[in-house]
Amino acid sequence: MELIRSFFDASPIAVLFVCIAIGFAVGRIKVAGVPIGGIPGTLFAAILIGQIGVEVDENIKTIAFALFIYSLGYVSGPSFFQSLGRSTLNLVHLSLFSSVLIYVTIWGLSRMFGLDKGTAAGLLAGGITESAAVGTASEALTSLNLPVDQVTAMQANIGVAYAITYLFGFTFVVFFVSLFAPRMMRIDLKAEAGKYAAALGRTGDDDLGPSQESALRDVVARVYQVTRQDAADVDIRSFEARFDGLVTVQRIVRGGQVLEPAKDVRLALGDRVALLGRLDELLAAGSVLGAETTDTSALHIIGETRTVVLTNRHFIGETIMAVRGKVDPDQRRGVYVTKISRSGQTLVPLPKMRLEAGDVVTLYGMPAALDDAVPVVGYAIDQGIAVDYVYLGLGILLGIVIGMITVTIAGSPVALHTGGGCLLSGLLFGWLRSRHLTFGGLPPATALHLRDFGLAIFIACVGLGTGPQAVTLLKEQGILLPILALIAVSLPIVASMYYARHVLKMNPAVICGALAGCFTCTAGLNAAVQAAESETPVLGYTVPYAISNITLTLLGPILVLTV
Repeated sequence: MELIRSFFDASPIAVLFVCIAIGFAVGRIKVAGVPIGGIPGTLFAAILIGQIGVEVDENIKTIAFALFIYSLGYVSGPSFFQSLGRSTLNLVHLSLFSSVLIYVTIWGLSRMFGLDKGTAAGLLAGGITESAAVGTASEALTSLNLPVDQVTAMQANIGVAYAITYLFGFTFVVFFVSLFAPRMMRIDLKAEAGKYAAALGRTGDDDLGPSQESALRDVVARVYQVTRQDAADVDIRSFEARFDGLVTVQRIVRGGQVLEPAKDVRLALGDRVALLGRLDELLAAGSVLGAETTDTSALHIIGETRTVVLTNRHFIGETIMAVRGKVDPDQRRGVYVTKISRSGQTLVPLPKMRLEAGDVVTLYGMPAALDDAVPVVGYAIDQGIAVDYVYLGLGILLGIVIGMITVTIAGSPVALHTGGGCLLSGLLFGWLRSRHLTFGGLPPATALHLRDFGLAIFIACVGLGTGPQAVTLLKEQGILLPILALIAVSLPIVASMYYARHVLKMNPAVICGALAGCFTCTAGLNAAVQAAESETPVLGYTVPYAISNITLTLLGPILVLTV
């Protein structure tokens, strides 16, 4: 033990990586089939190691939290601002309703059981699984006119309460949205999801599991030779119109010469024709022309995939079918929507699915056709990996400055501190980047890495500082905290479920996903998707997740000021 202690004293930074390594290894352990998770595992490891008394520079903790909270805001910014529209009104309503219920419940429990400010904030961060509240609440404690030792004790209580309650709250949400909620609403989740998907235009052939995809590409290119007499002398315009533009002629070879498929060009017997389209329609079109051939000489065509953010306000809130009717056929000719992503969740595009602001649409087609179609939809995402460190540095700097601004409320100085300031600047800079792609590059994978790594380092610092206080709090309230965590989650989530069902009149399958979003529990969404054997719950998840990530983070300081 002395050897370990001396090693950590010689290199305090090493203990942080020890905590992360052990924590993420522990996080792989499953309880009732649900992994504990790397962040709670890191906290458990840090509290345990902290018993030997290891001090870490407070500046490391501050830097890590700034990176985490800024990246959280940056990733959530576009979705947060773009979700505030009429097409998502019910989901926004539900998110705010659940956040208010969460606050009222935890505030009431704190008053009833005499919890101190730190323990109340830890109950929020752990029971509701909003890790960011650990930092924002901890910073808020420093602005109170309280003795230093009392503030230190309450900050330690945040970490311990978080560690004790996280697993209980996390597990309850996972089982509630996938098992309890469907039973309480008296519905078969799988059947309900299937009905909703069918209403959006999905056929049985599209009904794949959450980890499955078709082995055959939906959009394919095939070569056919015109051998049918009735196909000869038909112009390209008429041929494509017969299939409602879902199949397009890309190239024609006639007598060894390549012809561009202008609309007035007429097909002739012996032509070899390269078709592009969705498989079922393309096979039907091919049978009209004649026999398929493997002779692709002189018919080399290049397909391209582009990822586009939807910004066209005329398309927001409209179904994919309606949008297709609004676009000039020449602008969408040979361009196909292959998937849609919302807040990182992938959706299969269905005819009656409504588009939302900020949807990331994947288009496939020929490069020239995409050049015409992309500006109509929005803007293409730069797939580069370069990071604009000037933009990143200025964003965090602005957050620090915002956090330093102090106002007096009820005679007490109140400030957002680094956490609140960097959250706001991250939201702003993430949104600005989504509107103007010429600056501010921060690839999504990099932003998510900064968020997760920053949080892991911050949580390790919290756990190490919490260690000596952990035993005391466990003796005082160890048994009570898990019970309070279950109450703090169950009351708001049950009330939110019935509110969504009977007041907002939302689809039950969508409600299950929305509840996972309201409690920022991605594992809950995955469980709901698996139980439904459909991605329908994802349709309700993305907007509440973006909004609740912000509102629940801000509840940390509010609880500290009001408990």
